[in-house]
Amino acid sequence: MITIAIFPIDSSCRAEYLENFQIPLNYMSDFSLMGFVVDRYNDAITLLTSSGYPITKLPSGAEIVLQHSGDLLEIQNLLLKNRIQCHYSDIVDSLYQA
Repeated sequence: MITIAIFPIDSSCRAEYLENFQIPLNYMSDFSLMGFVVDRYNDAITLLTSSGYPITKLPSGAEIVLQHSGDLLEIQNLLLKNRIQCHYSDIVDSLYQA
């Protein structure tokens, strides 16, 4: 199983999520963490839940449990089909990497 994060566009949510995230021990200043950023967050969570994706809501966003990597494209297509703009991208844009 794979867990992927999903957030509203607000970058403070990503920063809050990362405050509790453990950076790998072999961190060498080039760390990435991929996730979905959506424009209609509540609609996206409702849609994904009703489509059968297990969602864990967090104070700063949510995590989706995927059975296989192919679910990433299915989720993106589902969101776009329902006019929810989404970007699958690096969410570690608020972590100082020096």
